[in-house]
Amino acid sequence: MTGTSDNSGKTSQHNPLPTNLLNSIVTDMIAVLTKPADFFQNMPKEGGFVPPLIFMVAMALITAVIMVLMGLIGLGPAGKMAMGLIGIIIFPIITAIFGFVGAAILFVIWKLMGSQENFETAYRCMAYSYAYAPVSAVLNIIPYLGTLIAAFLPMALLALASIHVHGRSQNSSWAVFGILGLILAVITFGAEKAGREIQNNADVWQQQIEQGLNKSGEEMTPEEAGKAMGEFLKGLKQSQEKE
Repeated sequence: MTGTSDNSGKTSQHNPLPTNLLNSIVTDMIAVLTKPADFFQNMPKEGGFVPPLIFMVAMALITAVIMVLMGLIGLGPAGKMAMGLIGIIIFPIITAIFGFVGAAILFVIWKLMGSQENFETAYRCMAYSYAYAPVSAVLNIIPYLGTLIAAFLPMALLALASIHVHGRSQNSSWAVFGILGLILAVITFGAEKAGREIQNNADVWQQQIEQGLNKSGEEMTPEEAGKAMGEFLKGLKQSQEKE
């Protein structure tokens, strides 16, 4: 029910759709994270792209807000480069666009595994699996843990979707998405490690510049600035050679 109507056909109560929508998003998120097998068993395979799209955008919005708050209080890898309000707007838009790309990839994977389900079903599985994102954003306060969670948790959810929605065997589902999770973990783990080393080198360079600016109240000479830049690039090169 969305309200009662009088004889003129006009709605006499406020439409509770926003409240119902919010409750639905929260309920689905909790269900995906706490009882994923039951959720995917009962998930409608059809019903349009709008509900899963809204859910995915909502998860992206929550994730963006968490990342901004983490940045403001100096926690996590985003501590010194918070996205700001613009990120809260852009991140959900990017997620919505690339969500269809990710669903297309999953659609092909499930087809290769023998699934007879259509693209909409693949999209729904992918969109609701995105419930992991806010959890991963919170766990980013612990170095590398958030990265590993972001790699393996969605793959575990997709493996369950593969079993309960696409009817694939447990062995093949866990094998395929386990391997994908491992590959993703290696890539993202290495990227975070390199990013942290670059950030550390940048901090050292910034400190050297600040010390030069504050020395005797004089600005750093071009020679001193060049030397500081050289030290930064040297440290960056050494961090890359370790990879």
